Amino acid sequence: MKKLLLAATAAVMTFGAQSANAAPTFSFAEFGSSNGLTILEDFDGPATMSYTLAGGALIKSPPSDNDGATLPNSVPTGTNYLAVVGGGSAVFTFGTPVTSFSFEWGSVDTYNTLTLYYVGGPVGGFSITGSDITNPANGNQLIPGTNGLFSAGGAVFTGFKLESGGNSFEIDNIAVPEPASWAMMVAGIAAVGFSMRRRSRGVRVAFS
Repeated sequence: MKKLLLAATAAVMTFGAQSANAAPTFSFAEFGSSNGLTILEDFDGPATMSYTLAGGALIKSPPSDNDGATLPNSVPTGTNYLAVVGGGSAVFTFGTPVTSFSFEWGSVDTYNTLTLYYVGGPVGGFSITGSDITNPANGNQLIPGTNGLFSAGGAVFTGFKLESGGNSFEIDNIAVPEPASWAMMVAGIAAVGFSMRRRSRGVRVAFS
């Protein structure tokens, strides 16, 4: 069963990768409306996105008391999310490279590491930790500051990797923008560019 994807309503923080070849943008936001997003993987049936898991498991909500993972107010009871345990990893690959994607990230911890792979990026990918996402990254399972929607954009992404030094790195509902949303965004950018070109053509220089 497909779950409701909770999208961003108010950004908590936004930052970019420091790379000479590319500069992706990242944000972590509170949960909100799911409009304009298409879920690629919700962990509730046969995998619809290619990934390899080494040290982790699908957890059914609500979680048990000892798995160190939760996605409060996000995962409906009886559905799954992914938890990468201490020393484990999960590597996801997009079937077709994407220019933006997001996933729900629960109880962000300092020992959670996310590595992004993108065209023109650094060898081995660009890595960020839970501390780069929120402060403090203390794994709180209840507050918006450590439970929200992670989004990446501004580059051509081929995949990403999750690693965790402790229990756990938990995510759900990997998604990309719907095609209609992309079309509207591209049209908007084109309109702004056309307007700027018209404005620049209207400039006249007079010499005396």
